[in-house]
This record gives sequence, structure tokens and C-alpha cells, in this order.
Amino acid sequence: MAGVHLDAFPPGESWSVRQFEDLMAQDGVIARGIVHGSELVSFILIQIAVDQAEILTLATAPNQRRNGLAGNLLHQVEAELVLRGTAVWLLDVAADNAPGLEFYARNGFSTDGRRHGYYQRVEGKRVDAILMSKPMARQGIT
Repeated sequence: MAGVHLDAFPPGESWSVRQFEDLMAQDGVIARGIVHGSELVSFILIQIAVDQAEILTLATAPNQRRNGLAGNLLHQVEAELVLRGTAVWLLDVAADNAPGLEFYARNGFSTDGRRHGYYQRVEGKRVDAILMSKPMARQGIT
């Protein structure tokens, strides 16, 4: 996961192997991915609490983008989570991540609010987090 994350995010903003290990050790954290051959090409990391699933990160290898992998992951995981009684997706996206904001909006997520200065970029710039949610089991994942 750390390798895909490194390739998918800007320099200095990806998570380390240790960060992934620490997250995966927490209660309610699950990961699902898509493998081509023997290579992980897309994954989603989620934390479930009661009836909510927070997307901690979603990453696709740059050479696999625009192939519907991330949308397929959302759809597959949503079907699994609905059976567990999960009712809503939650996430935050950096305000300067236009492709991410477009992807989630296209897949039925609504903007709920903003956390000012939530992210700090490598060069020190502060970026707002856009808070988004989506009720489970709605159509529209692409």
C-alpha cells in the first residue's frame, strides 16, 4: 500500500509503511484493493465506527487512473458495508485536490463543511479540508 500511496500522492505527502501498519492495527480499520498480476494497483483504507465508514485514504497507481478502479472499489466496499449495517460514508479531501473533489462529487458525495488549514503541505502552505459524506446504497458510483 505504501508504494502505491507514494506514487499516487505529491512528494512528501504519502504515508510510510509504518503509518500503514499502525493504522491497520487499529480496531475497525479495513483495507480492500485491486491487484493486476501480482501488483497492487488501487486500494481503499476505511475505518468503521458504529454505522459510519470513514475513508482514510484511496489511492490508484498513476498509470492505472481513469480506468474505473477507484469507483469499482467504492461500489464493492459499499455493498459489503451495507450488509454490515453501515449507513454513511465520511471523508475529507484537500481543497486543492480538484480530481479528488470531482471524483467524490461524481460518485454522490455531498460537501458538509470545511476545516480551515487542516492540511500542511511540505513547503509549509496550509490547505483546507473539505468534509464530505454520502448515504450508503445509493446509485451513482462510477
